Amino acid sequence: MSGTDSLLCLIEAFHRAEIPYMVVGSYSSNFYGIPRLTKDADLVVHLDSDEWSKLPAILPEGIEMETQMGFELVTATRRELLRVKDSLFQIELFRLSDDSHDQSRFLRRRREEILPGHTVFLPTAEDVIVQKLRWCVGAKRPKDYADSVAVMQVQGRSLDWSYIEKWCGEHGTLDVLAEAKAEASQVWEDD
Repeated sequence: MSGTDSLLCLIEAFHRAEIPYMVVGSYSSNFYGIPRLTKDADLVVHLDSDEWSKLPAILPEGIEMETQMGFELVTATRRELLRVKDSLFQIELFRLSDDSHDQSRFLRRRREEILPGHTVFLPTAEDVIVQKLRWCVGAKRPKDYADSVAVMQVQGRSLDWSYIEKWCGEHGTLDVLAEAKAEASQVWEDD
């Protein structure tokens, strides 16, 4: 089973179990920006503690949960790692946190068709940029900077810049936003 197939099977299981989720990380930046290869998928899920314990029972065949839970580095939210059988592909599930931006982007999520016939919940392009820049600074991951620039290049002037600036101001990432926007705007000027 390919990585994308395993992600779609998991999302189908979430739909059947009525588990609120959104696909984040590189799948969301690939949708809004310039696609790149990825070895994992990331989802934010809205589950309470009791529901987390029932999660293994709804997992599709070929997807297994690691026994050791972890925490995400930047916001310290609960993280569960899912392994896809006979594959190096992984799926990371992050619990929806009380973080104000996490709550905001989850409420703003929208249904988008990522492949013909496959509609999933994604954050908005603005929220992808805000979160990618937050990870770029907090976790020191250059690929997150590149992903945010790619989303800006493709989405360009249609973005709600005041919304992005508000959250980047709260996260202390306005400097890196300005840098990324300057880099991305070179593409807009060529239009």
